[in-house]
Amino acid sequence: MSTASPPSPPAGVPEPVPPPSKLRALWKGWPGSTLRVLLALLPLVWLTQKVRWSDVAARARDVGVEGLSLSFGTLLVSVMLSAARWREMMRAYGATKTPPVLTLARHNFVGFYFNVLPSGVAGDAVRAHRLLGSMPDMATSLTVIFLERVSGLLGLCIVAAAAFVLSDDMHSDVVAQVLQLGLLAALGFSAVMLATPWAVARWPSLRALLARVPVLGTIALRVPAARSMARLGGSVLQSVLIQGLVVLSVSLLVRPLAPTVTLLVCARVVPAVILTTYIPLTPGGLGQREVVFRYMFGLVGVAPDAAVATSLLFFAMLMTLSAVGGLCLLAERALGLDTGDKT
Repeated sequence: MSTASPPSPPAGVPEPVPPPSKLRALWKGWPGSTLRVLLALLPLVWLTQKVRWSDVAARARDVGVEGLSLSFGTLLVSVMLSAARWREMMRAYGATKTPPVLTLARHNFVGFYFNVLPSGVAGDAVRAHRLLGSMPDMATSLTVIFLERVSGLLGLCIVAAAAFVLSDDMHSDVVAQVLQLGLLAALGFSAVMLATPWAVARWPSLRALLARVPVLGTIALRVPAARSMARLGGSVLQSVLIQGLVVLSVSLLVRPLAPTVTLLVCARVVPAVILTTYIPLTPGGLGQREVVFRYMFGLVGVAPDAAVATSLLFFAMLMTLSAVGGLCLLAERALGLDTGDKT
């Protein structure tokens, strides 16, 4: 005896959305919110057992106004260069009309504002939306943002690789060696993501071979080929300079606290720190970044309080960039500035 199937809803009426599972409901409710707050506080609680916050504050003051000003100024220059790289990447993928660098810099600041969220990618989604006025569609906008990130990752790995070649071995253990392998893997991933579309367009037989590679091959085949490899290569060179400026910014903070830590040493440590905190697990990576700074700079002889002070000062600069983004949002509403989208 057959059972009758449930009647389908009338045409034009959306099917009812099934209720969320109990586990998802708990995660979205106050138990999940409480758990996420506790997870965000765990790194800071652990640090409290390892350093005295009064010592951290004293070391932060030792950096001085000059060191802070130079470090923040270097970071601002990197943001402006990031805007120029963004425009170069847009042109590499077919944009014929691109906003001025200052406008793209404003969009970058707004991205910093939204990147305070734990996911770390909200700012990228906002920036992709702001490209709609210059790019054919949202898919192309997202592609440009994704490849801009990949280009930045490649630039970071190139800086780290150059530092490893030019400097002596630093004290390391298994964790540090794993991070170095992670940098090597990131170098390979970013190079493959940027070069594969060009190679497939040149040698179509590679497509079938890449299709057999799990995950990485599928992602690489979805990336379209750049219309200008010269502009794509130029964006990678800009990324090397941008990441070098970020390393310099951190170096200007840590040098007053640990004079033996040279720029070359920072060029080895900072990329590993950035790679480890690439996806922030807490708002703005707070706590997560401090733990990594303490460990990685400890490998090169920086005292824990000095390493944590450096991390917190760098975090304060990132939050300042986010605050500038918030002011840009207010200015856009008050002055009717163009946000770059088609709406």
